[in-house]
Amino acid sequence: MILQLKEGEYTGQTLKSQENPYFKLSITSNQPDSKTEKHYHDNDYITLMTKGKFFEKNNDTNSLISSWDIVFRPKMYTHENSFDSFGGTSFNIEFKSDWERDFDIKLKLPRIFKHYKSGASTSLYKLVYNFKNEYNEELAFELICDWIFQQNPEIHFQNHQPWINKVERIIEKETAIFHSLNDLSERVFVHPVYLTRAFKEKTGLTIGEYQLKCKLSTAVNLLLNTSLSIGEISYRTGFYDDAHFIRSFKSIYKVSPHRFRLAVKR
Repeated sequence: MILQLKEGEYTGQTLKSQENPYFKLSITSNQPDSKTEKHYHDNDYITLMTKGKFFEKNNDTNSLISSWDIVFRPKMYTHENSFDSFGGTSFNIEFKSDWERDFDIKLKLPRIFKHYKSGASTSLYKLVYNFKNEYNEELAFELICDWIFQQNPEIHFQNHQPWINKVERIIEKETAIFHSLNDLSERVFVHPVYLTRAFKEKTGLTIGEYQLKCKLSTAVNLLLNTSLSIGEISYRTGFYDDAHFIRSFKSIYKVSPHRFRLAVKR
């Protein structure tokens, strides 16, 4: 008997989940010394092991999946898992059955089981951090797209296209606004998926990362050259609230905006 797991179903306990029209993200846990029955998923999905390890057995191999390894499982791929005495926690990205419906570019996922050793994808590790902390749906979409394009290395975009420079200027000049990917794509008349890939190829950053960089650069200028309060600077740089601004600033500069201002201007 082979167990069929439909969309959103996993063998472990789901601890947290988020989803959009294209992907479902989740964290699941499995008990120590547990073993799943033989099963398959209706959809393609990625598992990034965040804690513990397990063996994955299929018809051909029995692979040890260690912490921070990444596994891609194609839909209908039959396997079973056994966890050690510590159990395990996994971060999962499930591709919904019609995830490509709004994409006007043909992207391919692997058609066989893939095991990537720890460190194989910076984008997915950034995605785990985003998911566990202040989840940003648009950044998550960009990071997943970045991984997908890594699986399609034959697809490239010319980075001298003028609309890329226009996007950069919009982000740099309008730091009081958090621009959505869809808003930017409409302003430059380019599909969001094209925009995501081309922008990353030119700048080395996702649009979300570039936007945060520009906002914090503006914030630093205001901290050093004005007497504006932290709340006013947060408002002028378009953060959701003061706490969001402080956390974002500390994630880059390793110190709060207030302490940064005091230390530099002392």
